[in-house]
Amino acid sequence: MSTPDDALSPELLEALRRLAKAPVLLAAFDFDGTLAPFTVDPQDSRALPESQEALDRLAAMERTHVGIISGRDLGFLRSVVDKDRTKLLSGSHGAELDLHPLGPDAGDTAIRLSGEQLVALDRAVDAVREVVDRYPGAKAELKPAGVCLHTRPMEDQSLSDQALAEMLGRFEALDGLRITPGQQVMECSVLSATKGEGVEALIRATGADAALFVGDDVTDEDGMRALRPQDVGLKVGDKETVAPFRVASPEALGRLLTQFAQLRADALG
Repeated sequence: MSTPDDALSPELLEALRRLAKAPVLLAAFDFDGTLAPFTVDPQDSRALPESQEALDRLAAMERTHVGIISGRDLGFLRSVVDKDRTKLLSGSHGAELDLHPLGPDAGDTAIRLSGEQLVALDRAVDAVREVVDRYPGAKAELKPAGVCLHTRPMEDQSLSDQALAEMLGRFEALDGLRITPGQQVMECSVLSATKGEGVEALIRATGADAALFVGDDVTDEDGMRALRPQDVGLKVGDKETVAPFRVASPEALGRLLTQFAQLRADALG
């Protein structure tokens, strides 16, 4: 398997050249830790300029679709990474879809929670707020179908780990939650959607002959496993993955995406 240091290896470049020649291409990306470096305040997170420029360039090409598959909600994604409304969005770990670029009949999905799910969500939110009150620096992030505890702002790593462990225990004591640990975050949702479902939905909606999916965290592995033999998975960072290729960082990904956008432009002529 590739290592983070061989982002420009011949094997990866050959895979990108093959993808660039696909009649219909889907290039899909996680957001935090992939397009955007992690920030102390999650609301400050933005895609790196080089990556954003490459995404915008790809999205403007014929027979080329750019997707964002993130745990973030659609409102955040639209305001931060898709201001021009040219990208396909899968938010809340695949529970929300915005297929606006494909036309008015593309079939967007919005989250609609049952009464039981709303009760479960309220209990989870209360639990997160109680943990936030106990650990200075910790932050809560509310989502349409879930809530998460962020500990990245905490200066003491041991207290951060303690807060995450406590949050996990609180979530596990509640019914009706799907729990998703991440990098200095503990998240839960009252829905069972995954990024794998997001990848599959975007491939199906676009009719893509080949797809690229890029992610950095545990939740992105569902997306990697949903890829077909002709698709390519790319991991950002050094965590364990089923993806055959890696890049070291969001910065390295930005450089690679600039190359990939040019490969696609050349292939389209």
